[in-house]
Amino acid sequence: MAIPFYLETYGCSLNSADSDIIIGRLREIDARPVEDLEKAELIILNTCGVKEPTEDRIIHRLEELSGSTKPVIVAGCLPRISLSRIEQAIPGYAAILGPQAIESMAEIVSRVLIGERGIIHLESTDVSKLKWFEAPKESVICTIPICEGCLGNCAYCAVKFARGRVKSHLEKELCQVVGRCTRAGYREIRITSQDLGAYGTDIDTNLVTLMQKIDEIEGQHRFRLGMFNPNLITDTIDKLLQVMKSDHFFKFFHIPLQSGSDVVLKAMGRLYTVKDWENIIGTIRETFSSATIATDIIVGFPGETNDDFDLTMDVIRRFRPSTINISKYGDRPNTLASKSKNKVDTLVKKQRSRRLSIFVNKILLEDNKSWVGWSGPSIVTERGLRSGFLCRNPSYKPIIVHDELQLGSIVNIQVIEASRTHLIGEIIPSG
Repeated sequence: MAIPFYLETYGCSLNSADSDIIIGRLREIDARPVEDLEKAELIILNTCGVKEPTEDRIIHRLEELSGSTKPVIVAGCLPRISLSRIEQAIPGYAAILGPQAIESMAEIVSRVLIGERGIIHLESTDVSKLKWFEAPKESVICTIPICEGCLGNCAYCAVKFARGRVKSHLEKELCQVVGRCTRAGYREIRITSQDLGAYGTDIDTNLVTLMQKIDEIEGQHRFRLGMFNPNLITDTIDKLLQVMKSDHFFKFFHIPLQSGSDVVLKAMGRLYTVKDWENIIGTIRETFSSATIATDIIVGFPGETNDDFDLTMDVIRRFRPSTINISKYGDRPNTLASKSKNKVDTLVKKQRSRRLSIFVNKILLEDNKSWVGWSGPSIVTERGLRSGFLCRNPSYKPIIVHDELQLGSIVNIQVIEASRTHLIGEIIPSG
């Protein structure tokens, strides 16, 4: 008799991939995920610790579940970042696991189901988690992690406490997983990690070599690359772009800026300058003029002045990225920035964030309007949130089509309208 469990996932694409691995790991003990919490014998929360609002949401959820008669396992990054908050929120927890403890999860679930409680297992193992990777059912999108950990030491980041130094999966193993996914019909394959540029630094290879190898895998899929920091890609960006000329790659690049001020970047512990970021974006656009550029901005980092913020606004004004993730700075436990005595006032952070958001929304709408009239092939990847189907064109632009379409199919679309968040298209009749 299969053991039903309920799994909630918070945070980044790497966490999403970890949840797919958890499902595969527990399948070995005949445990199956269910959509309805009431039908589960066990609850697992795969947590995130990047931002304080996300942590607060998870803690609130744990407080809600603390009265449940079902055993609760807390996994993911948060246990290694805010263990005491977890223990306070749900003192009757069944188990708390670190993000590299997935190998142990089968054994721990078995112990929990016979009544054991209060298990803490934060230790890492050397076993590759990829062996249990199981792509999500009823989807044509899957997320494959190529490494975890990073080479940075950013002053504001607590994830380094959870994920540690870089640990890369072997190219052969990754090619096997990608091949399995393409043969199973997955069309959007997201290549993820904390920093793609760090891939291979521990196993004597690199991102370009891996991309060359997975490009050789035949199929109608496209790869969407995750984030890479400028300093780790500067020397190889030309080679990477050469590989990405293949139709197997969405022309999508997520390269964080964080601040337009070199003074702030240095205080953050970022290992690049604004000019480094600008040069990489310029190089990308010389090769792919219609590429989607995504970036991240932190507003109100300790010591950020009005002049620093104006420099950020200026970079955004000049380079106009297609996607901009704005975060107001918030302290994370045990980080260098959290101990700063030069914090920016909360009201000032809100004002700067609002000013940047208004400006960004204007850029995003103008960028999307420039796509009206475009036509070409797009992959049908998801059902729309409200209606229709979400399709992705070669530049990874989201296009909603209000027709009945088949997930995974490739359709020719013409863009007829644009909003700030997406494009609207219609199918071009064949013949």
